[in-house]
Amino acid sequence: MKNQQAAVVILGAGIQGCCIALELAQQGVEVTLLDRDETPMNRASLRNEGKIHLGLIYANDRTTATGSLMLKGALHFHPLLKRWLGAAIEQLRYSTPFYYLVAKDSIMTPAELATHYDSVESCYKKLLQENPDLDYLGQTPDCLYRPLTQDRMAAHFQPDQFLAGFETAELAIDTDRLARVIRDAIAHHPNIQFLPNRRVKTVERTNGLLRIEGTSGEETWRIDASQVANATWENRLAIDRTIGLESAPGWLHRLKYRVIVRVPEALRLAPSATMIIGRYGDVVIRKDGTAYLSWYPLALQGWTEDLSPPESWNAPCRGETDPVKAQQLASSVIAEIDRWFPGIGDGEVLLVDAGAIFAYGHTDVDDAASRLHDRTRIGVTSVEGYHSVDSGKLTTAPLFAVSAAERIMQGF
Repeated sequence: MKNQQAAVVILGAGIQGCCIALELAQQGVEVTLLDRDETPMNRASLRNEGKIHLGLIYANDRTTATGSLMLKGALHFHPLLKRWLGAAIEQLRYSTPFYYLVAKDSIMTPAELATHYDSVESCYKKLLQENPDLDYLGQTPDCLYRPLTQDRMAAHFQPDQFLAGFETAELAIDTDRLARVIRDAIAHHPNIQFLPNRRVKTVERTNGLLRIEGTSGEETWRIDASQVANATWENRLAIDRTIGLESAPGWLHRLKYRVIVRVPEALRLAPSATMIIGRYGDVVIRKDGTAYLSWYPLALQGWTEDLSPPESWNAPCRGETDPVKAQQLASSVIAEIDRWFPGIGDGEVLLVDAGAIFAYGHTDVDDAASRLHDRTRIGVTSVEGYHSVDSGKLTTAPLFAVSAAERIMQGF
C-alpha cells in the first residue's frame, strides 16, 4: 500500500473541490487534490447547463431563502473566479440571456412568479448597495427581468404553448470552457498536487490525523492528513458515513442526460430558454453556435434514494454513452423541444452524456410540495478537521469554497 502525508487533502476535483484548492493555494497552503477521474472538472461540473442562477427559478420556495442564497452565490461567482484565475477569466464564455416561459400547467401562475421576481430584484439591489464589488458575471444589470410581450415571445417560440413569458438577465457559463480554464489553473499552481484516478473508500481518525484510504486501479493507497475537505458529489454521503458523519434523511440522486447540438445559423443569437415550473426543459444557446438541450421527462434516466448512485451511472457521468441509446435519446429530446422552440429540430447532434444531481426530496418538481424546490440545505459541515461540502449548484460552489477554506485555515 502506498503511504503519503499531507497537510490538506481535498476529495473531489469538480468545481467545488477545485475552488477550495485554489483559494487555499492562493493563501500559501499546500493542497493535495484527489479525483476518481483522469482530469479535474470531468463529471457533474462539466455536464450540466451551466446556468449561474439569480434565484429566479426557485420561486416555489415561498420563503425566498433559496432565491436569496442563489443570488448571493451568483454575485460572488465572477469576482471569486477572477481572484483565482486572474486574466484567464477573460477566456470564459456565456450564453445568450434566458427567457422564462410559463407552461400552461405550471405549478405557479405568472402573477405569483412576478411577485417572486420582484423580491429577487429588491434583494439584488440591496446586495449591490451593501457591496459594490459584487457583480453578475462581470456586469451589473439595471434590472433582472421584464415581462415578455406576445410579439417578442412569438419571434422565437410557439406562444400558444405558454401562459406568459419573462425576459431575464440570467446567463449560463460554457462549462467546457470553464473546465479548461480551471484545469489549467490547477495544473500550474505550485501549491496544488493533483492525484488522478483515486477512488476514496474510507476516511477515519487515527493518531490525531485523518486517514484516507482508497484504490487506484488494482493498487491501494493511503494518505494521512491534518485537514480533509470532502467535495465529492455522488459519493459524498458514503464517504461522510465512514468517518461517522451522518446526513439528515431525505436525499435523492438523479441521473439527467444532456444533448449538445450545433444550432442552425438562424438560431445562433436566439435567447436561451427555461420552461417553468415543472417537468419541462432547457435550451442554452452558446456563443460558439452550440446549444445545451434537456427535456426532463426524457432526460431523467435515473432516480435513487440510496447512499450512492449505482455503478451503472459512472460511464455516462464521465461522458461514455452507448451510441444507440445516445441517438435515440437525442432524437426524442430534440423532437419535444422543437414543438415549442421551432428550428431546434434542425440542429446537428454533437454529444450526449449525463450528470448526477444531488438534492433533498422524495417527489419530483411538478409537485408544489416537493422539497426539491428548497435548496437551502447546502454548504459546509465541519467536525474536527473534516469538512463535508454540499455545493448545491454550480452557482454557489465558489461562495462555499471560501467558507470551507476559512474553516480549514482556522484548523491550523
